Amino acid sequence: MADITAAFNTALKAHNAPPVTSHRYSIDRLDEFLKEAYSINARIADLTAYLRAIRPSYLSTAPAPRRPQRQNSADQKSTHDATQRHLSETERASIDAEAKTVLRQLHAAVERISQTEQIRQDTASHIALRKRNQGGLGAIGRWAAGGAVTAKSAEEEEEEARQKMLNAHRESIVWFLQAKLREAGTLQSTMMEIRIQREVEKSKSVLYKAKSSNVPSAHSFDAALDSEKSATQEQERVESQLSDEQMQLFAQENQDMMKHYQDTLDQVRTAERSLIEISELQSTLVANLTEQNEHIEQLVQDSFFTTENVGRGNKELKRASERPSSARILFHSTCAFCAFLVVWDLIF
Repeated sequence: MADITAAFNTALKAHNAPPVTSHRYSIDRLDEFLKEAYSINARIADLTAYLRAIRPSYLSTAPAPRRPQRQNSADQKSTHDATQRHLSETERASIDAEAKTVLRQLHAAVERISQTEQIRQDTASHIALRKRNQGGLGAIGRWAAGGAVTAKSAEEEEEEARQKMLNAHRESIVWFLQAKLREAGTLQSTMMEIRIQREVEKSKSVLYKAKSSNVPSAHSFDAALDSEKSATQEQERVESQLSDEQMQLFAQENQDMMKHYQDTLDQVRTAERSLIEISELQSTLVANLTEQNEHIEQLVQDSFFTTENVGRGNKELKRASERPSSARILFHSTCAFCAFLVVWDLIF
């Protein structure tokens, strides 16, 4: 769409109206709630971008390169370095721990602004109630003015509608932050699940290759499981066919294989614990999102009802001003009765 601001300003100038000025959006001029919300959203976006950048290297099952890798001392977490550099298991575990810590901090920050907003809403409601009770001698003033005791003025209805719209807007901001945080947690948990699955498949592949290798009397080892006696005889026969160097080599290979599987098991257990913690955090976020969504819908409905009540309240105030109030009738009746007593006393 073409920019017609210049033509519009020319038309305004012809009618002696001030021109339209460009509005520059600045976060510094916002309130503290929106500033904190922008900060949290930026941190969530940074975490999501980092996880997506590190994902290829994090999920890679390629062996470590023989040549030492160059480290970027200026920014080790840059996008190019993250996607190109091979990650060790220690670095992957460090990424999991760091992401989990950041997710916890962001969740605490979202909960903090949500609680702060709830306190602000309660305080605003309490202040509005106090002003309503104190203005014009409270209920007595409303009764004397000819209105109902619980009736609200047009200004009060408009202020209530404004507060409900503000509450709905800020509740929507909290809901948006919780949804984005949930997406980041889902991305991290998905990466960890794929990593665990690939490690298990890799371990199964290594075990299959070890079983199908051309080791002397490999089929005899499988057949020797039928009885303890045959297993002992088979072991003695195999040991008699192998030299000391071969026996040491097989023992070393068995130790290396056991160490590899033990390390893999430890990695899987650590990743499972992290997955459980992230899943608990996501469950909390899902519950908060559901509750927040219901609250927002209720606030939106209340704002619509309040808008209708403003018009209805204006009509009620107009009708109340037209009909005589109870206080006015009581005043005139009292004056008439007093005048009657004075005249009666003068005559008789």
